[in-house]
Order: sequence, then structure tokens, then C-alpha cells
Amino acid sequence: MYSEQLSALPYLTHSQKAVLKKGNLQTIPELLFASPQDLARRCRISPLEAKAIFNTVCENNPPQIISLAEEDDQEQICSTGDAHLDAALGGGLRTGMLWEIFGQSAAGKTQMALQLSLFAQVPASLGGLSGSACYITISSKLPTSRLLQIVDAHPLLSREICGLDDINTMKTPTIPVLIHVLSKILPDLVAQRVDDPELKPVKLVIIDALAELFHSSDKTTTTTLIERSQNIAEISTLLHVLASKYNLAVLVLNEVSDVFNHGESGTSSSGGLVYNQQAKWFGAADTVPGESNKEASLGLVWANQVNARIMMSRTGRRRYLEDSLQNKRQKADDGHSSGNGGATTNADDGAILVRRLSVVFSSVAPPSSVDYIVTAAGISVLPDDDVLAPAENAFSSPERHDDAISAISMAGSQVAPLDVGFAEQEAQSERTHLQDEDEEWENYWNADVISEEMYTRLEEPGE
Repeated sequence: MYSEQLSALPYLTHSQKAVLKKGNLQTIPELLFASPQDLARRCRISPLEAKAIFNTVCENNPPQIISLAEEDDQEQICSTGDAHLDAALGGGLRTGMLWEIFGQSAAGKTQMALQLSLFAQVPASLGGLSGSACYITISSKLPTSRLLQIVDAHPLLSREICGLDDINTMKTPTIPVLIHVLSKILPDLVAQRVDDPELKPVKLVIIDALAELFHSSDKTTTTTLIERSQNIAEISTLLHVLASKYNLAVLVLNEVSDVFNHGESGTSSSGGLVYNQQAKWFGAADTVPGESNKEASLGLVWANQVNARIMMSRTGRRRYLEDSLQNKRQKADDGHSSGNGGATTNADDGAILVRRLSVVFSSVAPPSSVDYIVTAAGISVLPDDDVLAPAENAFSSPERHDDAISAISMAGSQVAPLDVGFAEQEAQSERTHLQDEDEEWENYWNADVISEEMYTRLEEPGE
């Protein structure tokens, strides 16, 4: 019923159908997901006319209660190709949802998107969606050579089950072009693939990267902010319609902006909470030093549109993996035999750059963080790092600080190599503090300023 075309509804007049067609609204879900205000703006009609059309469609399409067994479009989950990463995301990338990945440049956002566009093609029995992907770019060009490299390098992928044939791409350099693609071109493509049994249905839509559309040199005014909010709301509505109607996953890549701390006060002059105090709960993560200095772009309007927000960040840390250590030892042996002392630079000693992925919020998974690296096979979570919730982070609260120091002292081998420097620093600081305190007490007792009589003399009544 909900997939019925608006032009075929008998209870709408010809004039109402004409204005809906002018507003590029074709199906009932597209109409119901739009507010009467958006409907009036898109169809160029008065709010009263828009509300009348909206109410008419709602009255003739009441919600129906059905059991889960009768539900046609069951939720599907697409694996990322890494079991630890899947666990952090609540099993993988779920359909019917709007996912956001934001982070700094070179954090690995595009690498993740490319990897998912390949795993969406993998058969469901192997953790994929048995579908195809549509990759929308704003200003960049899709790196096809990198896609083929991931296919050849990843142990779970092969050219027999995934490739470039089932990745459709298009460029949308402006906001009107993107809205036209999401409202007309993409729904037609998705519907075409659904009707053709020889083609894989579209199961993943990627936008890389949405914030680029809103880069403008124009002066920021109330009018421009309102216009931006309206554009974001319209784009998100079209994405939710696609995800809901065709049971596909939508992944939007986003940029970051700097966080400026204007003070410790958590309330405004009127007594309400200020934005920068609230934003830390939904706009950024804070699991490693420096991670909280960046937050997702596009503000509160966009934050309210996404079902899951994931942050990817550079940490500046490095780690030696087994292969890297073996190569380093080999270089050291070769250097010793050649008489150069085995000197190596940080760039060629085999240390791999470590990055951090944090689930800021999600409707299907709790907040968590993992360390990962980018290899020829794509994103890979470091094998000795479990999915660790921020609340369980050893150094996240003063109450757990003492336990953390004890754990480091008793089981230093369990600390991840990339965190060893930080952990040793904390432990050394704690040991120095304890030593100073012990020395102070020792000096006090050695001074012998308390006579023995003070220990043996009983206090008499009345004294």
C-alpha cells in the first residue's frame, strides 16, 4: 500500500496530483516523510493546501499492525570484513539506517566506505548483502585502483564475488544536483534493479562527503543558516525514504571542525545548558588525547538526522606488528653486517600508524572505541585490542586510576605497545608521589618528636 504511486490515488484531485508532481513527490512514503512545511515549499503551494493534502493521504493510509513474521523487508547486516569492527558497530552495517562517519583528513573514512562498497556485494552467507552499491561523490573521483587493491588483498574478497561492475558512481557538485539525484535519479536506479532479477539490488548508498556542499565564502547570516538547515533536512528526508522504502543502508561521510573551549561554565545566562557542553555527548569522542578537539560538521540539525555516528581520528601513535618487527630485525642484521650500525629512520623502520575509531552514539550499539590500521586489505582492527567502552577505560575516571596503576605494575605485558609510553608515564608519576609520601612519613617518625610518655600515659578523668 505504501509503495503506491501518488498519481494513482483516487482520493486526490487532479490539481493536487499536479502540484505533487511539480514537487517531485511520487510515492506515499516520500509524502509522509516530508513535513507539511517542506511539502509547501517543494510544491510551491500554501501551508494550508499542503496540510490538506498531507491529512488526506494520512487518513486514507492508516498504520497497520503486523507481526514480525509477516514483515517482508527484514533488517539485514553487512559485515565490514573485520570481526572486531563488526562487534563495535553492533554486528555490522545495518540496512534501514542512516550511518555517519566523520573525521579528519587521512583518518580512513574513504577507505572504510570503499571497503563497505565491496562487502555489500558479498553473498549473504558470507556476511554481505548480495547487492550493489551507489557511491556519490561531491568533488573527488572514486579511486578504482584502490578498490581493486582491496579486492586482491583482503582474504574474504575475490573478483568472483565482488568488483567494479556493481558499484555505480556519480558526482553531485551542488546541493540542487544532489537533491535531484536523491529524489529522481537514484530512486529510479534502485527501482530498476529491484525489478530486474539479473541485476543485484542497490543495498548501500554512500555520500562522500556531504559537508563539502556547504563550504561557502558567503557571510554567515540568519538567512543562510536557515537555508542550510532546510537543505540538510530535505537531504536527510530523501535518504531516510530510500533507506526505509528499499531496505538499504545509507552511509554519509562528514568532516570535522575545531572545538573551542570558552570556559568551564555549563549553563548560559538564562540558566539553560550551553551548546558546547551538550555537544560533547553527541558531537565527538574523548577516549584518547586530542580526540575531543574535533567535532562533526553540519551542527545540531544534521546530528538529529543520523541513526549512528562514528568518529575516525589520527592518533600520531605507531605500533610494531609481527611482520614489521621481523623486517626491522632483518634490517638491523643487514645494517650490522654492512657496518652502518643498523641505523634506521622512523619512516622506514616498519612502524605502522595507528588510528582510532569511536562509536559516538548508535541506535543498535553502545558507545565503544577500537584502534585500527589501514593496510592494503583495508581497515583492520588491531587483534590484541578488545572493544572497550569509554566508561571502562582504565584512565577515564579518577576512581579507576589507582586500579589502572596497579594493573600496569603487575601486568605490564598486557598493556598495548602503543599505550606503553602513556601508561609508564602515569605509573612513574604515581610511584614518585608514593615515594615522596613515604619519605615524608619516614622523616616524621625519625624526628622522634613524640615522647614515649605520650603513648603510655592514660588520660585521667577531669583532665
